[in-house]
Amino acid sequence: MRRLFGESRGVAIGVMFVLAVVGLMLVRPVAMSFLSWHRTAALLTERRAEVAELDARHDELTEQVTYFQTNAFVAEKAREYGMAVPGEKTFVIREVAHPESASEYAIARLRNATVDHPIALAGPPS
Repeated sequence: MRRLFGESRGVAIGVMFVLAVVGLMLVRPVAMSFLSWHRTAALLTERRAEVAELDARHDELTEQVTYFQTNAFVAEKAREYGMAVPGEKTFVIREVAHPESASEYAIARLRNATVDHPIALAGPPS
């Protein structure tokens, strides 16, 4: 240092200060640029994952729309509304008893039977 600036400490300290300021002025933008690049890369990865997920969902929905346009789907929905194919025999079931409630249903029918009904004369099941 003494060769460059001589015996003056003030000039040496001033030059060191200027070099430090210039160095910081160069380091900060580089660091900020790196942080910005890192954030952008993370956002890009996140968006790519989102696009892949949306592409998969689009494929599912396209498949569903294709199925909705088939005759099999139309026939399935028609059956839900009680429609039948021409020439097909249809049956109507008036009462459907759940398997677990079948015994309760039978007991209720026994209680409602008239006294002279053959079921009532046999008595309740044991």
